[in-house]
Amino acid sequence: MKILYTLVAVVTSEQIIKNINVPSCRNCVHYKPPYYSDYSSSVSKCNKFGTKDVITDNIVYTDYADMCRRNEDNCGNEGKYFEPDKNVGFKIFIHQIVCNLPNILLLTTLVVQLLSIIKLFI
Repeated sequence: MKILYTLVAVVTSEQIIKNINVPSCRNCVHYKPPYYSDYSSSVSKCNKFGTKDVITDNIVYTDYADMCRRNEDNCGNEGKYFEPDKNVGFKIFIHQIVCNLPNILLLTTLVVQLLSIIKLFI
């Protein structure tokens, strides 16, 4: 009987995935991940939309990527301002280095200290 239920489940199950044909923000040239979190974080910003301070000329990107996708006046669900980033793999690689820089520096310091201690005993 379990085999029959499994067979029926396999035959009748079709995946229905919403937004499967919509481009992802993480692959866009305007996508700016935070330096302190994962590349595909919910606190990532969109560099397409921002506000300019009229006194200092500084542009502040205050819009989160997910909020831009929810707002049809901005990019909207369809991603109307989406531009594919040709270097997204390199961008993710650099992001991983920057995020892990404190750990890399700490590990390097520990290795140098360990090597200096070992050198004293040789």
